[in-house]
Amino acid sequence: MAKRNAIYSDELYAQVNRENKDLLDDYILEMKSRRKSEKTIYQYTADIKMFYCWAVKNLGNKSILKMKKRDFRRFFLELQDSGTSAARINRVQCSLRNMLEFATEDEDEYDYEINAMRSIKGLQKEEVREIFFLTDEQIRLIVDYLLEKGKYQKALYLTLSYESAGRRNEVYQVKKHGFLENSKTNEVVGKRGKKFKLLYFSKSKEIARLYFDQRGEDDIDSLWVVGIGESKRPATYETLYNWTVSFRSILEELTGEYIAFNPHSFRHSALTNYHDGNHYVLKELGKDKFDLKVLKTLANHTSVETTEGYLPDRDQEILEEAFGI
Repeated sequence: MAKRNAIYSDELYAQVNRENKDLLDDYILEMKSRRKSEKTIYQYTADIKMFYCWAVKNLGNKSILKMKKRDFRRFFLELQDSGTSAARINRVQCSLRNMLEFATEDEDEYDYEINAMRSIKGLQKEEVREIFFLTDEQIRLIVDYLLEKGKYQKALYLTLSYESAGRRNEVYQVKKHGFLENSKTNEVVGKRGKKFKLLYFSKSKEIARLYFDQRGEDDIDSLWVVGIGESKRPATYETLYNWTVSFRSILEELTGEYIAFNPHSFRHSALTNYHDGNHYVLKELGKDKFDLKVLKTLANHTSVETTEGYLPDRDQEILEEAFGI
């Protein structure tokens, strides 16, 4: 689950514009006057501060009163993609919606007529978000299709994600400098501020050569770019998600099966296929499979139990095999 402190920081909040902070301060006073519990006030305040920090990085720190529905939807989409529960997202929506409703009611203080959050519906609550695993063959089918179409950058994004088992945020931080000369990326920052390098192998290097030739010379150090010529610029974090969504239709076209996988599916699939002996990298390394201790290190997890949680639950298969059912 995505945690507030993965987005919020005191440093970022110090940059939040004065108008947004004043609105929150006024809303806190309003909640106190309505005798809201201390716990409710704390939760609402934390949710709103988290959103403000995200807006500093992603929306140019603009006033929340000038934000459109699409701005809020983008934020909730990123929360959902990061694994935040539907219940938590709904609470954040409620926090923002109620504060903006307060702004519409206070006509003397705020020139705000339409609450942009009013028509955004909450998510259906689910106890567990379904995880979609891809086979090594399915990964290779998508990669081969992208290579055939000359989509080298997208193919590299997929192989790097699948070989390294990196999170989208970690893969997004990879730089182009030195990529062909190494088998480790530049240092990236993962969860809880942990710093490490992602591993990759010959397939990603081969595709990177094609991609760099296609991309040509530029002064952008990011591995990921959009646009051409003078409009070429670093890709956004959201771009990688959009690429992943486009892969769904490719796989459906090739196999007739639609799978609603997301960027985190590549991490789950990599660890599973390394563990089961099906990952194409194992053949290159002359290995049969990787045990949990190796996968824990590859995934930069703090415990083997966390890594094991990324693998499919096969208890039923084990029982059936043991008892010959």
